[in-house]
Amino acid sequence: MLGAINTAPMSTASMSMAPRAVPHSFMLRAKFSRWAAVHWSAGILLVSSRWRRSLAPIHLSRSRTGLVASRAHSSKPVGLHFFSDSNFKPLRDQFVNSVVDKDIKLNETIVEDLNVIKQRTAGGVPVYQFKTKLLMDALEDAESEEVMLISDVDIQFLGEVMPFVQQGIAGRDMCFQREFTKLGVNIGFVAIRRTPAAIDFWHHVWKELPSGRHDQRIVNNLLYTNKVPNLRWGCFPPEIWASSQAFDGLTIPKEIALHHANWIIRDYSGDGGADASNPTAKLQQLSELRRAVQEESDIKQEEIAQRIREDPVCCLAKVYTKDTNCEGYKGEYSKTLIHVR
Repeated sequence: MLGAINTAPMSTASMSMAPRAVPHSFMLRAKFSRWAAVHWSAGILLVSSRWRRSLAPIHLSRSRTGLVASRAHSSKPVGLHFFSDSNFKPLRDQFVNSVVDKDIKLNETIVEDLNVIKQRTAGGVPVYQFKTKLLMDALEDAESEEVMLISDVDIQFLGEVMPFVQQGIAGRDMCFQREFTKLGVNIGFVAIRRTPAAIDFWHHVWKELPSGRHDQRIVNNLLYTNKVPNLRWGCFPPEIWASSQAFDGLTIPKEIALHHANWIIRDYSGDGGADASNPTAKLQQLSELRRAVQEESDIKQEEIAQRIREDPVCCLAKVYTKDTNCEGYKGEYSKTLIHVR
């Protein structure tokens, strides 16, 4: 529901549905990147074939959000930027095949190998730097005030998201998915407006990446310590759902439009259980939740959320979400409770 979005001024796979081929109506336009060498803190990763492909929007009419009537149609599709390598192809395929909005243009970057650090959250510094550089390049190419989206591929669309995007980005430079219902931001799905403040913010992020800290932690620290004081930002409502929100949310939103499998329950005793390049657990969660939503089964959806809440590895999340009475504390994200805006 749009009322869940705070519009106050901000301080500045095996999917359940049968996989389908990319429609022939897609117009693939590939161009070689401006840069073929990506500079990491540990050295240089040579990308032998990095291609950006612009895919025409997928035309599906069904919407679960109930917000279509309030949407102001744009004459220009909004670019959705994402990337993957061969390890993430199953996630990439389910991501592309799930897009619902007609006014989204998919801009894809494929790399042979993202050089994932298997035991690091979200793949470690090589992935953090690649994603941030991709985002900065897209901002550089955009027109002034143009809105764009950047997304991870461990996401599925369950309804139209553009109504939420247009409402969330109105009067703002950026709008983020929530990490928890009341705390922190998640950078798996972000709407960004090309403004000087947004560009400045991501340059700050880029400068801090060689520290080795998680890119999402860097983003949260910069937001809540007001390092870019003129930045206007906010968060999408829980309908743009990340599975980490199960920790402090009552249940999966009834009108869920997007599902980010950012928190999964891994079997660390098995082969590849802690491998960040292994998409199996994410694909399982994506498939299970899609079935529960399609069947309109509140019981199955609650069972999924309950398993996440009971994950024995969730100690950190429980610390973050234990006290929601902390009012606007601004400090190191790794040590404090922070309210989303």
